[in-house]
Amino acid sequence: MRAISRQRGLTLLYTWTIILLGFGWLWKTFPQLNFDHGGTLAALVILGMLSEWMAVPFSQGYLSGSYVIVLATQMIFGGATTAWVTGLVSLIGFGVANRGNPLRTTLFNGSQNILSAAAAAQVYLAFGGGILAAAAFTLVYFAVHHGLVYFHLKPYLAENPRLFGWHALRWDSYTYLFTAPYGALMAATYFQLGILWALVLCLPILGAQFLLGKYVHMEQANREFTALFQMARRLRKPADPTVFFDDFLQECQKIVPYHSGAVYFWSRERQLFLPLAARGPLEREMNSIVLAPGEGLAGRAVETREPFLIDDVRDSGSQEEARPFLQFRTVLAVPLVTGGEVTGVMVLGDRYPALYEDKHIQMLTVLGGLAGTILVRGMLEDQIGELKATDALTGFLNHKQFYQRGIKEMLRSASTGEAVSLLLIDIDHLRTLNARYGHGTGDSVFQMVGSILRNVTRATDILGRYGGGELAVLAPGADGITALKLAELVRVEIRDRRLVPEESQHRILITASIGVATFPQDTDNPDQIFSGAEKAAACAKEWGRDRSVAYSQLLKQKRG
Repeated sequence: MRAISRQRGLTLLYTWTIILLGFGWLWKTFPQLNFDHGGTLAALVILGMLSEWMAVPFSQGYLSGSYVIVLATQMIFGGATTAWVTGLVSLIGFGVANRGNPLRTTLFNGSQNILSAAAAAQVYLAFGGGILAAAAFTLVYFAVHHGLVYFHLKPYLAENPRLFGWHALRWDSYTYLFTAPYGALMAATYFQLGILWALVLCLPILGAQFLLGKYVHMEQANREFTALFQMARRLRKPADPTVFFDDFLQECQKIVPYHSGAVYFWSRERQLFLPLAARGPLEREMNSIVLAPGEGLAGRAVETREPFLIDDVRDSGSQEEARPFLQFRTVLAVPLVTGGEVTGVMVLGDRYPALYEDKHIQMLTVLGGLAGTILVRGMLEDQIGELKATDALTGFLNHKQFYQRGIKEMLRSASTGEAVSLLLIDIDHLRTLNARYGHGTGDSVFQMVGSILRNVTRATDILGRYGGGELAVLAPGADGITALKLAELVRVEIRDRRLVPEESQHRILITASIGVATFPQDTDNPDQIFSGAEKAAACAKEWGRDRSVAYSQLLKQKRG
């Protein structure tokens, strides 16, 4: 937390330093302005503002032709005037056509453009004017501009490299490549034919931006319809929900930009929204989140059955609702609703504030309805499958399903490097209990232990009926130490309970012997993890029962 605060403090210091330097340069160069050309300068500023307002949105930012005005002003009036025109175009253009940025960002954008123009103007003077000087001016302006932006964004690049990537630089360089010659042509027209024809020459740039903006809008609409078509086509084909929703998030990214996103499904057994699929740099973190109904922005979306948007998490009053997604600036929760029933919720987050518009929310609502259909289908299939896959007494996975799920988790962990632990809970003296009090008492013991396991395990843990007298827990992400602590917690909870059998007035003590094995810490063979947990549970019984034994202890004794 201290590191984050220090990083944020350095970023603020850098931002305000650039702002002060930019405005300081305007103050210093103010006496050099020639107000005899006030009307011409006003016209240049207005054209530059129009160009900023009509900037074409791309996934990596905005493309604008305002550099035509910057270079033309430099070649006509010199560095002091260029700094002022550039600053006014940026500040007024960004300020009026604000794209969700706070005032500090607007001031920074204007100031870094001012400093870029000031540095490039010195190079232009050194070359003595002309086409070569204009080319040098453009290179320096481009380098300083992106250098200042890079250091501004540097603290965030590790988690969000698309903020300042090669793709963005490539498109921006194309803009300078096409606008720089046009700016030089505009300056030449001014010297030959006057300001009116120079201004008229700038109109095609605005027209090109307008047409490009229309094209981008049509392309975006085409991507949206294509995504809807792809989702509708997949609905006709049965698919694994995890695979479907991974593709679903990928299709959503073609419509709505986001840093990381996840889909959570409603678990009737746990009464929680559990992770189903996630994408983005924070995929692992979002896959570990469990959402409770009625809490936070996801809870609001579920209650109202309408998307819930937080434009800026840093605003006062928004942080509590945004939990546990405070790593983002913009957070959007979309309920997956089919037939009036909420079957899941999708959460998208991004580092930029105020990123999403009404059109984004409308498209995601439509896609959410399609996705909800898949979850409803999955829920019906699960209801049928549960009859085959679960133990009727506890509701846990039966031995076959638990074993298959365990093998899958261990194979997955082999690629991710995460540990997976297996706890085998063997009820002590179960045969004696059944013989003395009847099998109904044995069933009650299983139900009691099953209730304890539900209460003390995580939502991501997998519970199973392992054998005649055994229950099991598969704990993804839990190493040997963590698993042994969980085993001790389960053991103590079981021992502290008392059971009163039917036709008896006495409360009986129930204990359990628990074996723990961890993949790949103990062995990288999944089958040996199951046999290792069995051996550890057997040793716990031999060593006096009511205890937890780790398979790693047996391995150490064997090596010793």
